[in-house]
Amino acid sequence: MGFIGSINAETRKWLGNQGHAFDGRQVYVRCSGAFTVEQIISRYAPKARLWGNDVSLYSSALGAYLAGQSFRLEVQEEKFAWLEPYLTDEEAKAAAVMVLFEVLKYEKANNLFKQRHWAHYLNNFEKFHQATVARIRERKQEIRLEAYTSRDIYDLLDEMPPNAVAVAFLPNYAGGYERMFKRLEEIFAWDRPEYGMIDADRKVAILEKMKARDYIFLDDKVWEDLPQVAVVRKARMKPVYIYSNMAALRLGVMKQQRHADFVPFARLSDADEITPESKVTVTPTTNRVVNYYRDVYLSKGVGIPADGEAPFVAAVDGKVFGFLIYTRMQGGGDMYLLADFVVNSTRYQRLAKLLLLVTQTKEVRRLMEEKLLLEIPKCRTMVFTDKPVSMKYRGLYKLARRDPGKLVYETDMGILNLTEVVPLWLKKYEKS
Repeated sequence: MGFIGSINAETRKWLGNQGHAFDGRQVYVRCSGAFTVEQIISRYAPKARLWGNDVSLYSSALGAYLAGQSFRLEVQEEKFAWLEPYLTDEEAKAAAVMVLFEVLKYEKANNLFKQRHWAHYLNNFEKFHQATVARIRERKQEIRLEAYTSRDIYDLLDEMPPNAVAVAFLPNYAGGYERMFKRLEEIFAWDRPEYGMIDADRKVAILEKMKARDYIFLDDKVWEDLPQVAVVRKARMKPVYIYSNMAALRLGVMKQQRHADFVPFARLSDADEITPESKVTVTPTTNRVVNYYRDVYLSKGVGIPADGEAPFVAAVDGKVFGFLIYTRMQGGGDMYLLADFVVNSTRYQRLAKLLLLVTQTKEVRRLMEEKLLLEIPKCRTMVFTDKPVSMKYRGLYKLARRDPGKLVYETDMGILNLTEVVPLWLKKYEKS
């Protein structure tokens, strides 16, 4: 099982280069997550002393084990009484929570992919549990944790020694972690802490307390009144901004590397006419090819592109007009549409709608299922915006969720034939 809540690789590299700033100091990590910060500082600052803290069941079970503390964990939902033999000690409890968190992604077995995974995990739970015990046992050898607490960070900051360093990567969305771990909380009884939800106002109040001492604060937004020491720009993610008042820290800007290849496609121009008899084709390509055309047609503000698992080129009458990149979503058989963009056109104002219609076809679904050997019933995508809707996806994709700064859209796969796409688009979106 993987560790939930780990910071990205570029941020880990930056933090690992700052060992000199922590050596010999007391360091209090206020939102431990998967204890990645504690592990890095343990390795690169051998004289530092570390305290961990978090309020989630996942982190608290793991934190208690890493710190050698007792942890109350009892099954309270009868359906999961079979877990009792896996809760014999703190090591077993931590591993059980980690495995079950992964298993629960498939509990709502609403497609064949999830049904098979649910059955596979349940039938092999013991093996997964044993493997996870081995992993966290290794993690414990790599972390020096003086103690672990499960407290409200706002209150805990008042109890820290004044010369200690506070490190925090606070939740970006109020209630985000509560939704993530809700099912675990329903299954298990534990000594759940009382804490205030970290919304925008509470985050400001927490930061005011942190600024009274040495601190490192990580967030996905720009804080004009905080000293920025590093920024990490990574594909499929918002930037990570790192703020600190510690003069010993080395400044840094980290970006994910990507590669591109130029293939001279014949592209749709304003001289080309799309008629009801026009034929659309979809052809697999490579990430390097799509990366080149992303640089040509997408704004640099869109962010650094990630490589997907299934990149495609869409053409009409042999002229390329759009590009698609898909990847698998974690925890299910649905696909994530990582990128969809079209060539520039003054003749056709809604080429993006034509490409989205292509994404709903049986042909695209079949191409991906053959490549990935999965049943793919749905596709999701995200739009980072503060607007209530995305005009690009509205009418074709369903708005599945609206989060602060983000919209999640989804569509069923395979609801059209490729031959239906152009006539439908001309009639509904490109009316002359």
